[in-house]
Amino acid sequence: MSRVVVLRALSQKNCSGNMMTYQRFLAPGFTPYDPLELAKETERIVTLEGSQGLERKYTDIYSAPVYGGIATGYAAGCCLRCIYCWSNWSRDFPERLGRFYSPREVAEELFKAAEGGITSPGWERFRRLKVRKLRLSGCEPTLGKKHLLSLLNHIERSGYPFYLETNGILFGADKGYVKRLSTFSKFIYVRVSFKAATPEGFTQRTGAVGKYYELPFRALKYLLDEEIYARPAAMTDPRVMPKRERQILIERLGEIDSRIARDPEELEEERMDAYQTTISRLRAAFDPRFAKRLEKEASSKFSVML
Repeated sequence: MSRVVVLRALSQKNCSGNMMTYQRFLAPGFTPYDPLELAKETERIVTLEGSQGLERKYTDIYSAPVYGGIATGYAAGCCLRCIYCWSNWSRDFPERLGRFYSPREVAEELFKAAEGGITSPGWERFRRLKVRKLRLSGCEPTLGKKHLLSLLNHIERSGYPFYLETNGILFGADKGYVKRLSTFSKFIYVRVSFKAATPEGFTQRTGAVGKYYELPFRALKYLLDEEIYARPAAMTDPRVMPKRERQILIERLGEIDSRIARDPEELEEERMDAYQTTISRLRAAFDPRFAKRLEKEASSKFSVML
């Protein structure tokens, strides 16, 4: 079966006529979902067996000035639905955006982006910045375990440090995944993004069943236990997370990571930025009429990309 046929079949199964079969952005009255089940559903959409290993969907591969200059693969698809998320619409419509790359192709494109430097419009002042790091970011790069591990095999001998940004859900649910990742501990850095410190806060902000709020904490512990260089980050913007919950988060992280226990400022604290996707998702979460309109407009806009 051709890739085009597979994509069209997935689209028809997941969104044609019935948008509720796949969890999109949150709207008032949502039913909390299982993020591990959503991860499985999303993996079926964003991964595909190819002749060179498990392929995965990305929406772009480019160099950015963050981290002092880094080449980034922007992954499509995620297993959380954070209401403040800035990621592009491939988070909510992964079957409609992005293209498949083999692990080797991603590695080659990352090397090419690093060698080419900062070329994206709007970053002209960074043109002379040397790019000496590689990264996977965007939605959730840990979806597609075989793809990620194979990609790291291709990168291992390149000499580039590799940054992996994750919500920690799959690592927290699968200690064996972290064990496999430890093979590459000499050149990887993992940034674990925390959404909440309570079950209630987790459901409110991500839409997921509250008990799964523990998974990012487990992920950080597993990573550190395997001597993988990992750091926590968290959306602690007071417009999103209450001050008391922020303190609970810092205390919990301090029990896992001695750096946070010694100095809470070691936690990378995030602030909510006014990206258009963020504004739209926030409004949809509290305005049912807007949510319906956004769903209709997004479905129409992205359908031409199939």
